[in-house]
Amino acid sequence: MGLRSALIGLAVAALAAAPGVANAPPPLVVLWNGAAAGMSVDQVYALFPGSTAATGQTLEDGALEALSLDATIDGAPADALFFFRGKTLDAVVVERRNLQRDLRAQNLAEAARLVSAATAQYGRPSRCIQRRDIAAVDCAWRARGLNIAVAYHDFGGGSPALSILYRAAV
Repeated sequence: MGLRSALIGLAVAALAAAPGVANAPPPLVVLWNGAAAGMSVDQVYALFPGSTAATGQTLEDGALEALSLDATIDGAPADALFFFRGKTLDAVVVERRNLQRDLRAQNLAEAARLVSAATAQYGRPSRCIQRRDIAAVDCAWRARGLNIAVAYHDFGGGSPALSILYRAAV
């Protein structure tokens, strides 16, 4: 290697090491139980080897479900659904399983407990609508690089749904 090549190599190394010059990757935003925004399907599967391939659900903005995993919400059975944009993890939705449609008051109480727990963990929600009269809860937080949302809906008393969404804040 010539002197000129060695000097260029040293200059490049010095620039890369200088503060503010190197393009360091942004810090990982952990969405749920170690799964971080930007992970590949293979990385999420390695983190949760019990997960299974899943397709069919799409978030409103186009992120596609690729993996599913047994989980819990407040000790009750749930499914963790991993949504990817392109080839990277974009969001995790944890959906409560087996909500009883005839137990609206109990379901609303469970949603209220989740809102209280999220408020204790993330602070005051940026928005929170709780309408017992129409069996709807929709609350959202933004904290530590995350957007978190708790939602419960029971339109018409036939298909209650309770979920928590975790997504990196942009």
